[in-house]
Amino acid sequence: MGKYETTMAGAAIASTLKHMSMLGDIGKEILLEFNINRINLKKEYSYKVRGAIQSAARNRFGKESLYYYGITMMDEYKDIIKKLGNDSQSIFIKNNFEKLNSNTIGIARKKRDEYVKITAEKLNTNTQASIFTPKKNIVGCFMNIIELDVIEFNLTNAVLIENEQFNRGIVIGELGIIQKNWDIKFKFIKSKSKQDKTGWCKFVWHIIFIRNKKKKDFESIERELRENAKQKFIQNVLTDSNLQKKRSELLTNQLSKFIPPQIHKAMLRGDFNTDIATKRKKLTVFFSDIKNFTSTSETLQPEDLTTYLNEYFSEMTNIAIDHGATIDKYIGDAVMLFFGDPASNGEKKDARSCVEMALKMQERMKELRKDWKSRGFLDPFQIRIGINTGYCNVGNFGSEQRLTYTIIGGEVNVAARLESAGEANGILMSYETYAHVEDMIAVEEKEAVKMKGINREVKVFSVLARKNEKIIDTETKEIIKNSKVKEIEKFKKTIIKIDEEIQKMKILFKDL
Repeated sequence: MGKYETTMAGAAIASTLKHMSMLGDIGKEILLEFNINRINLKKEYSYKVRGAIQSAARNRFGKESLYYYGITMMDEYKDIIKKLGNDSQSIFIKNNFEKLNSNTIGIARKKRDEYVKITAEKLNTNTQASIFTPKKNIVGCFMNIIELDVIEFNLTNAVLIENEQFNRGIVIGELGIIQKNWDIKFKFIKSKSKQDKTGWCKFVWHIIFIRNKKKKDFESIERELRENAKQKFIQNVLTDSNLQKKRSELLTNQLSKFIPPQIHKAMLRGDFNTDIATKRKKLTVFFSDIKNFTSTSETLQPEDLTTYLNEYFSEMTNIAIDHGATIDKYIGDAVMLFFGDPASNGEKKDARSCVEMALKMQERMKELRKDWKSRGFLDPFQIRIGINTGYCNVGNFGSEQRLTYTIIGGEVNVAARLESAGEANGILMSYETYAHVEDMIAVEEKEAVKMKGINREVKVFSVLARKNEKIIDTETKEIIKNSKVKEIEKFKKTIIKIDEEIQKMKILFKDL
C-alpha cells in the first residue's frame, strides 16, 4: 500500500465481502491475491482490494451484479435507522410525506429536490467516514439543479470507473421513495467523471425526473426496484453457471483425450493421488506397431497417411477402451497398453481381456485393410502384437512439476521384444499370458528365447486362431502356411547338418 494511495476502512471492505458472499469464493480468492487472510475492521486497506473484488464480479456475472449490490448495499443500515427513526431521510419523509406525494407538481418537485439534497449529504458523510485520500476534501457527494427536472449528481469515492454500476445502484437505492411520483433515468456523464491515479474516482450523472401517475405505495416501489435488479442479476448468475458447466465439460472432454479414462474418472472423483509414488504389481502388458511402417508410409501422400493413421489409432483406441485397457502411450506408430491398474479384475481376467482385445484388433484390421484397399491404399497397414504378463512398477513417475502415469520393468521389455519379433497380422505372447488363455486360442509354440535383463527363458506362443473356430480366413491360413514353411525349412537345415555329420563319420571310418 503506497504512501500516496487512497485507502478504505476495513469495515467498508468487510461490507463488500458480506454482500457478495452469495457469489462464492470470489472475495476470498481476491484477498489471497493481496496476501490478506482476514479483514481487520480497524485497519485501512488499499482501494485496489475492493476494486479487484468488484471487477471480478462484473467480469463473471456482468454489470447487473454490481448494480444489484449497490441497490442493496445500505439495506441493513436502513433497517436499523427505520427502527430508530432519527436519520435525516426518515425525519424528512415523516414531516414531508404528503408534500412529496402532492398532486401539485411544483410542491412535489420542490420536496423531491430537497430529498435528493439530503440524500447527497448522507452519502457525503458516509463516504468521508470510510474513504481516505492523499488529497484532502476530495471524496464525498453533492448535487446541483441544472434544469427544472434534471439534477447533476456527483459522487467521489474509491470505486473504479469501470464499476460505475455499483455507485449508480447505491444512489438509485437511496432515491427509491420519490419514485412514487417520478420515473427516474440516470445518464452517466463520462466527460465529467474522472479516475485519479491515487485511487479515488469522481462519478457524475444527470438524474432525469419524469412525472408519473402510478401512485404506487412506497413499499411496492422499493420491492419492485430490488426485485427487477435481483432478477437480472440471477439471470446472469444462471448464465454463468451454464457457461462454467460447459467449460467444465469441455475441459473434462479435452483432458480425457490426454490421460487414461480410468485415471480421468478417478481424478473427477478426487480418488487419484498425484504424489510421486509407484507400486509393484502383476500386469498384462500389450505392445503393437505397424509392420514396415516407414516403407509403407513413403508410398503415401502426407494427407492420406494422416487420414489412415487417424482411422487406425481411433479404431484401436475404441477397442482398447471397450475392453478396459489402460492406454499408456502412443510411440510413433506403436501403441502401449496394460491391464491390472489402476483397476483390476484379477490376474487371469486381466490377461484374458488383453488377449480378447488383441484378437478384436486384428479382426478389425482385416476389415480396415479391405476398406483401405478399395480407397486406393495399395499396401495397407498390417500390425504385429506382443503380450506378456508379469510384475512391473506402476505409478506416477517424474517430478513435482510434471508427472507421467506409466509402467517400467523387465516384463515391459519382454512385451516390447515379442511385438518386434512378431509377424505381420500376428500375435505373440509369453507362456505367463498363455497359461491364462489356453482354452481360448489355438497356438503354435515357438523357440524359447533369452532376453537381456530377464532371468528365465521366455517361452513364446504364436496365436493361430480362436479355439473351435470353424472358419479360418485367408490371412490366418497364410500365417499357418508361413509357419509350416518355416518349420519345413528348419527341418531341411537339420537334415543337411545330420547328412554332413554322417559324411564326416564315413571319411573317419574309411581311414581306419
